[in-house]
Formats: sequence, C-alpha cells, structure tokens
Amino acid sequence: LSPTRVAIVIGDVAGHGIEPSITAFQAKELLRVFLGEYRDPAQALEVLNQRMSRHARAEEFVSILVGVFDVEAGTLRYASAGHPTGWLWHDRDVHPLRATGPLLLLDPDAGYHSREMPNDVDDLLLVYTDGLAEARDGHHLFGEERIAQMLRRDPGIDAGVLCRTLVDAARDFSSAPITDDIAVLAVRRT
Repeated sequence: LSPTRVAIVIGDVAGHGIEPSITAFQAKELLRVFLGEYRDPAQALEVLNQRMSRHARAEEFVSILVGVFDVEAGTLRYASAGHPTGWLWHDRDVHPLRATGPLLLLDPDAGYHSREMPNDVDDLLLVYTDGLAEARDGHHLFGEERIAQMLRRDPGIDAGVLCRTLVDAARDFSSAPITDDIAVLAVRRT
C-alpha cells in the first residue's frame, strides 16, 4: 500500500465451481482498488460489500479478513467480514482476531469496523480458511482453539513450517478426507 504499509488478505467464497471462482476474482480485484483508496480496511470492506451486493446471487456469500501492517506505527489494523478467527502472537500471548462485521453479500448496508493491535518485531499473524478449523473426527472439529494452541506451543516457529504443520495436523486429525479448501497464511514481522 505504501513503503511502510502492507496489506494481507485471506478469503473464502461459498460453493465450488466457476461462479464462486469468478466471485473470488472480482472480490480480489475490487478489494485491491479499495485498499488503495481507503486507509481503513473496514471502509474498504463496506464499499466492496455494497458494490458486489448489487450483482450477487441469493446463495452467494464471502468471508474475508484484511490486515494492514504499519511498520512505522508498529500496528496491525484489521477488519473481518465473518471470517474465522485469526490469531496474533504478541507480547508472549496469542490474541484472537474475531469478525468485525457479517459475511459479505448478505446485506448491502452492513457495517464493518476495524480493530488495531500493536505489532512488534517477531510477532506472528496466523489466518486461515474454515476448511482447517472444520476438519472433522466424527462429531469433533479440529477447531480454532487447537489452532491457537499449536501457535502457543512454538511461537518462534518458521511461518512456512507452521502453515504446513497445521495442514498436516488437520489431515491427521480428520477421520475422513478433507473436502473443503484449506488456505493458511502466516506472517512474521522481522
């Protein structure tokens, strides 16, 4: 976004096939524009929701988490449209990044807000799609807390290793093949 501000985005569109793929592409490209226009990620999500809701199919919805790192200010500002809880390792603890508004495309007038957290050198942000947390062993979910526990156990772990470890752990936990998409993103401030 600028020499001192970097954005990360993770999202998930309901369904499979060509139409959800087109929706994901549209959301990505529009959000790229809106993050350039608006400093606040919540405002970018509100405008994205308004714009995309005009042409959305009734069964369509999208979850997105946007984080903006400001290395000069030492902050992470995020907004989440119904996305699964992300986690920030900061100050020797894991802090949740919960949704700050509803899923996109449910209500064109939905409101979103941002939260700002300190972000120091060696802090680690972990976000993922619901396929990871919803891996199942019978009636038991892999779950958000299990994900947070894996980060708590080894907060100094390499970001790429953490992503692979989480996916492997979810597959090992699951009593059947995982059918939902899984995306995991970990970013460490250096």
